[in-house]
Amino acid sequence: MFHSGLVWAPAQSFIRKTYLKTPAVRIVCGHRADWSACELTIRGHSDVVNSVAVSPDNRHIVSGSWDNTVRIWNVSTGKEEHVLYGHSVPVTVSPDNRHVVSGSWDKTVRIWNASTGEEEHVLRGHSNQVYSVAVSPDNCHVVSGSSNNTVWIWNVLTGEEERILQGHSGPVYSVAVSPDNCHVVSGSSDNTVRIWNASTGKEEHVLRGHSDPVSSVAVSPDNCHIVSGSWDSTVRIWNASTGEEERILRGHSHSVYSVAVSPDNHHVVSGSQDKTVRILNASTGEEEHVLQRHSDSVHSVAASPDNCHIVSGSSDNTVRIWNVSTGKEEHVLRGHSDPVYSVAVSPDNCHVVSGSSDKTVRIWNMSTVNSVVLSPDNCHLMSGSMENTVWIWNVSTGEEEHVLHGHSDPVYSVAVSPDNHHTVSGSWDNTVRIWNASTGEEEHVLQGHSDPVSSVAVSPDNRHIVSGSWDSTVRIWNASTGKEECILQGHSHSVYSVAISPNNHHVVSGSQDKTVRIWNASTGEEEHVLHGHSDSVHSVAVSPDNSHIVSGSSDKTVRIWNVFTGKGEHVLQGHSNQVCSVAVSPDNCHVVSGSSDNTIRIWNVLAGKEEPPLVISFVVSSDNYHVMSGFQVNAIPVKQIFLSSMVISIACFAQDDNIMSIPVIQQLASGKSLQLDILLQALRNGLSPVPITFTPDGLFILLSNGKKCLAIPSTLQDIHCAVFSGSRAYFGHGSGRVTILDIST
Repeated sequence: MFHSGLVWAPAQSFIRKTYLKTPAVRIVCGHRADWSACELTIRGHSDVVNSVAVSPDNRHIVSGSWDNTVRIWNVSTGKEEHVLYGHSVPVTVSPDNRHVVSGSWDKTVRIWNASTGEEEHVLRGHSNQVYSVAVSPDNCHVVSGSSNNTVWIWNVLTGEEERILQGHSGPVYSVAVSPDNCHVVSGSSDNTVRIWNASTGKEEHVLRGHSDPVSSVAVSPDNCHIVSGSWDSTVRIWNASTGEEERILRGHSHSVYSVAVSPDNHHVVSGSQDKTVRILNASTGEEEHVLQRHSDSVHSVAASPDNCHIVSGSSDNTVRIWNVSTGKEEHVLRGHSDPVYSVAVSPDNCHVVSGSSDKTVRIWNMSTVNSVVLSPDNCHLMSGSMENTVWIWNVSTGEEEHVLHGHSDPVYSVAVSPDNHHTVSGSWDNTVRIWNASTGEEEHVLQGHSDPVSSVAVSPDNRHIVSGSWDSTVRIWNASTGKEECILQGHSHSVYSVAISPNNHHVVSGSQDKTVRIWNASTGEEEHVLHGHSDSVHSVAVSPDNSHIVSGSSDKTVRIWNVFTGKGEHVLQGHSNQVCSVAVSPDNCHVVSGSSDNTIRIWNVLAGKEEPPLVISFVVSSDNYHVMSGFQVNAIPVKQIFLSSMVISIACFAQDDNIMSIPVIQQLASGKSLQLDILLQALRNGLSPVPITFTPDGLFILLSNGKKCLAIPSTLQDIHCAVFSGSRAYFGHGSGRVTILDIST
């Protein structure tokens, strides 16, 4: 019975590969590759589901269907909480989670109480079908666009009509409200986009240029631009203040059905009847990626709140998740049996929701381990997750010791006190929490930030905690009492990274405002503002000798600065994409940087240039799908590196000279052959190879330095972060798992 059950396990599943090496029964066709990412399939609608939305608090899903019902579902259980009869599509949820708004063929807009499911207002006035609805960010107004060529603004509390915006000569297909609540934007079959003053109802600009109906409009989060997609196959970017056309994005060969703007304002995304999704640079208008894996029209696109992923739904019955930086497809979500018309991403980035013609709503898991850190005594591993939790693992046994519950939003940063007594976490719920590492009990909740906390650090003397937040501030807290001691103000945008100097004298912060700032840890005074980066600073580190600061930025550079003068000493160029993480070696001689270009680079601090490792061995797998290469480097103990899902770089070298090489597993994609000519030339130059090979079954890659052999699973995928200590390697996966590998034998 045990064996027969395993036969049906997906081909790539861990359980099959572990326990069923040589199955007695072979499935000839129809064998699933892996477990589905679908957490819940929600059934209840009796007709096409055309619209879905996720509540801002991540607790509920709202769906609208042609069966004339709107349904409210519990995200965690998938249970139907309310059925709102009499209406269909479109649907949306108010920013304060209190109301569901729907439009319908019956010419009305309805406002429902999200908690009770009761109908609060029926908004009558349109003389034809309502195509689009939106709620203002301040929760005060509902905007609707109709087939009767008008846009209406309604009061949420009273349900009364406040403004009728007249000017379009054709049906209004899409409406949006600017984040500052000042303007309403509408797109119509009359080929125009119109900007209206939300307070007066006056038409401020008529945006002409499209030669066919405008199907979708969006306003950038910074209120500066409007994006429109049209049946004329173009996407256009307009200046919101002047109404002037700034960019015409040509590339699609058929109608554009959906457009979206990333939360950081950097990208415009479009989905089209031509079966493609396109990612465009919002500043330059250049097409960065054409995503070509759908086999039918793309009806809906959405950008994840963390700016890392694009989600698309198509008539090919699939939902696909794409990496914004690389343009590569990361997941194909299969399960729907009919076209997918609507997709949404939950505000916490944990779930994708899709609605389909197959009458179902599906919830897909996107849970990710965001941060891992090893305790100074090497006994415990701490991880922070999109599931709002912090996990403490026993390094020796690999078992979970504590799951720390308390945060109400994803945990983006974790740190451990040098004395191993406390774990500190920073979350999107705007709080920092101090936990007892031994008992897992919450000791203090540090409240003060007004936006998500992106980075936390503990001072070397265990006395203070430093946090950086999207509210543009850095805060210093007393680790014993949890009280706020100092607010460091100066950054004009989100703070992405903080660090404390080993001598406790300085706090360093990196920000979206493109600057690095050095603060006096005792007084809170700003000592230096380091200008030089031309884009956001994602990571900062202080050298062990307290003399230098290292920063990594979206401008693709790493910079080294003098702590005492604040002057830049070196600009390290070589990465082809944003630098996500930087670290300094304990001997102060090298800087290591990790980037979205899927590479890790080692730089000589004194020379201020890259010090690439030498290629000493490589091998191609028997299926010609992977290349394995070995690089010889100095014996620098590396504690943490960041990895991507397409290229896995694993630092396995240690001070005791057990393994002195870095294996790299890379899929052989088009134009990504890992430059075999360079590898061959390296071998011709007489470099001593370290034996590297694939096992016959293709499951492991082996390498050895003559003393020990390391076996690495070739199937490790979706790795987001890693920590190495002694004889163990720890990997955080996008699926929410943490993998522990024993590299001692």
